[in-house]
Amino acid sequence: MKHALKFAAVAFACWTLCNSLFAQDVVAVSSCPDRLALPVTFVVDCSHVADPATKQLCRPFAENQACKVFWAYRNITGIHLEEKCPTFKYTIYDRDKFPHKEGEGGLALHCGADYMADYSLLINDPKFNRSKRRSEIGPFDVHEILHGYQERIAPLPYVHVLFSSSTLEAEREVGDEKLYEFDVEQRKEELRRIETGFEKGTIPADKQCQLAEEYIEMSLYFKGPKNVEQFYRKLDPGGKEDVADPQPRFLRMFNAVSGGTAKQYLLAHCPRF
Repeated sequence: MKHALKFAAVAFACWTLCNSLFAQDVVAVSSCPDRLALPVTFVVDCSHVADPATKQLCRPFAENQACKVFWAYRNITGIHLEEKCPTFKYTIYDRDKFPHKEGEGGLALHCGADYMADYSLLINDPKFNRSKRRSEIGPFDVHEILHGYQERIAPLPYVHVLFSSSTLEAEREVGDEKLYEFDVEQRKEELRRIETGFEKGTIPADKQCQLAEEYIEMSLYFKGPKNVEQFYRKLDPGGKEDVADPQPRFLRMFNAVSGGTAKQYLLAHCPRF
């Protein structure tokens, strides 16, 4: 009997410890200091991260997603994420534990994402991020979560449509000026590459329409950052015909936001719309 009681006590202690460790590894944020409650609960599972110091970044990451990025994308897209995702879950992995060969550091899932710590929690660590791209507000994600929002505007002509302007504007909305300015320069350089490619005729035919869209998207964004909100609001509701060919729907939207000035450029590189 004594042995049974002793075993039960040890088992209970182990169960308590394991649950305590699990609670430290999994962070859930359902409210913010300036708001009573959130319509979406953000969960960050760091049980696949070994380094205790890295795990300490899981809570600020979760709080940034819930209290900054969520509201930024609500403003930008007008989409209510909670209609499809009452919970949005991130699972963070050390590089050697990341389960997806096809993911380049992160992979969007329905109402969540799997992420390497190198590309999410450790954005400011020079060991993992050797560029000068640094955040002023700590770790956050504006990329994988955008896939969740864009499920509501599918079908899409290509997987990262509107990402260049949307992620930039999200960085600006959350107040990360340093990261925003760095990424603005990267986008401007990309515009110059597209422009040069068309001038020299080096862009393959099957890439021309997508790059023409990206060029118009970013040109309109730099004319007025609030144009990105119009990209979402002027997009026609998807119909049956868009499943087979979603491209014309987006071309019409870009032309509408431009006030008709983009049509000639788009028709030079894309099918009629």
